[in-house]
Amino acid sequence: MQQAALHSTPIADAHANYSAMGKNKKLWATAQDFESVFLGSMFGEITKQLSGDGPLGGQGAGGDAWRSLLTDELGKSVAQSGGVGVASQVYSELIRLQAK
Repeated sequence: MQQAALHSTPIADAHANYSAMGKNKKLWATAQDFESVFLGSMFGEITKQLSGDGPLGGQGAGGDAWRSLLTDELGKSVAQSGGVGVASQVYSELIRLQAK
């Protein structure tokens, strides 16, 4: 029952529409890549102010590099899991621009 509720979200619906309509795979991949970079950047800004020990709060160049890699991978993971809706908006805009 709860699983059915997850499939009726706007993000899941957008992904289902993509699959059902046979959209351009290259444009969809580009849109997902954009969302991945966007989310990685957002997560990076969110975690930038963290301090202390741990994977997100390490000090120095090593901590900064680790945090950067971690937030980039988190962005990729979220985007590939349905994202937050940025990819579907970017995709729609790319299709609109191609039609001109």
